[in-house]
Amino acid sequence: MINLKFIDPIEDNGVAKLTVHKSGKLGISKSAMKLLDITVNRYCKFAYDENNNEKSKVLYMVMEKENDGKAYNISKAGEYYYIKAKNLLNELNIDYTDTKTTIIFDIYPTDYNGTKIYKLNRRIINKSEI
Repeated sequence: MINLKFIDPIEDNGVAKLTVHKSGKLGISKSAMKLLDITVNRYCKFAYDENNNEKSKVLYMVMEKENDGKAYNISKAGEYYYIKAKNLLNELNIDYTDTKTTIIFDIYPTDYNGTKIYKLNRRIINKSEI
């Protein structure tokens, strides 16, 4: 006898990611907007693991409802959200002006000492591969 268990479809909103723009802004994907709840959390902080020599490959992000003077503002233009991040990208030696590559940070929720934070894994896409 067959005992079928049907699998409910999961709404796929795409990949939650931040895309580095040539202007030095981090564009926030629609899936990331939902994951980060940016209608409530309008600020964020970035960090890296001091034990990791390649600090720009994995970053961490904490979402904030208010700015404590150390947070980045999440700006809105129409339906589009972004973060002005030139100083962050410069600090991490990420060449956001390079037209031969696109840099993306995939966003994954994680826990840090009981606090929900987000791990950002860097991907580099060579334009010649597209």
